[in-house]
Amino acid sequence: MFYTLILAHATLYINFFIQKGIFEKRIQDLDVILGVNSLLYLTILTSTSLALVRRWSYRLFFVIHLVIGIGLPIILFFHAHHMRIYVVEALTLFVIDVIMRKLDTVTSYATITPIAHTKLVKVKIPISEEKIHRYHYAPGQHVYVNIPAGSRPAGTSPLSIHELLYNPYTIAEVSSKDITLVLRALGGPTSKALSALTRLPKAKPPLNIEGPLGCTQHFPNFIAKYDKILLIAGGVGATFTLPIYNALLARLEAESSSPDRLKMIWTMRSAAEADWTSTSSINSDPNIEMFITHSRDDKDDHSQEPIPADGSVELYELLPKEEEVVVNGTRARPDLGSIVDELFRSGKSEKVAVMVCGPGGLAREVRRHLGRWVGKGREVWFHDESFGL
Repeated sequence: MFYTLILAHATLYINFFIQKGIFEKRIQDLDVILGVNSLLYLTILTSTSLALVRRWSYRLFFVIHLVIGIGLPIILFFHAHHMRIYVVEALTLFVIDVIMRKLDTVTSYATITPIAHTKLVKVKIPISEEKIHRYHYAPGQHVYVNIPAGSRPAGTSPLSIHELLYNPYTIAEVSSKDITLVLRALGGPTSKALSALTRLPKAKPPLNIEGPLGCTQHFPNFIAKYDKILLIAGGVGATFTLPIYNALLARLEAESSSPDRLKMIWTMRSAAEADWTSTSSINSDPNIEMFITHSRDDKDDHSQEPIPADGSVELYELLPKEEEVVVNGTRARPDLGSIVDELFRSGKSEKVAVMVCGPGGLAREVRRHLGRWVGKGREVWFHDESFGL
């Protein structure tokens, strides 16, 4: 919408210049030159925001946005004098934000380990007693991770991309002394570097941690407001949904309310992808359904399979061969339509909350099934915690 308004602004001005016969003169003026360049940079900014570009090269997307994001306000400052007060305000807020984030960033010595037979990496980070309570405040939060110079893999140049990268990762677990992150190591500079650090068996590399951040602390009171709560996770999306599930389950138990109001669906490529958490407690919980979407007899090393750049796996890619599906639902594609319909069958006036974290195809399918019930007048609260790419 913003880009459309700016494009309309430039188009109308150019049309005005042409109709007045002053286009050739005005196009040589500094303010117009700066305006045309601003439109060009905004076009580059918008184009590189497309999912196709982000997945092709997240580094290109990030660097272009950083450079243009800082440079464009300066150009606009000289493009139109009446904008200068707003540009100064924006740059002032940007500088204050950078300073406050730096003051809130801590450096901690992390334990980084690979999860066998997967592309997952587990990062355990100690947090000081003064700050750990902030991580307990709400489940499903995230932190920004930056790799300082002392922890970067060999061969990293002095002017490294890591100087600029602060990558967000969901907090999968919080204890009294540390937090745990689980990430899928792909081709990105940060996840690739963290994966390389797992080959240092005794070292505990320092990492810069900023946070916690996130919107979950502003979520409604699900226990008080909604009769049924459904959480759906795809792969590492469980790092967001599982902490929320555990927190809601604890609330239900504390209030002596039925745990059957709460349900979680977790699809994953292999059972090994659940090794970062307590699989015994998950397997014994009847309200958590896990779907292993690769065949038990498949001898391929799934850790070597290419995975989309956002770390997700589209749902249709997870569907195993028909003859490999187990009737009990352990190894099968979840029937999301039936799962959603079950939420609404017990009562016509019950309110429902649904959260999804995983690949885009998963969220779209859930939204489509929910839409049928919303069209019938049912009240639904829906949240899609999308991957960043």
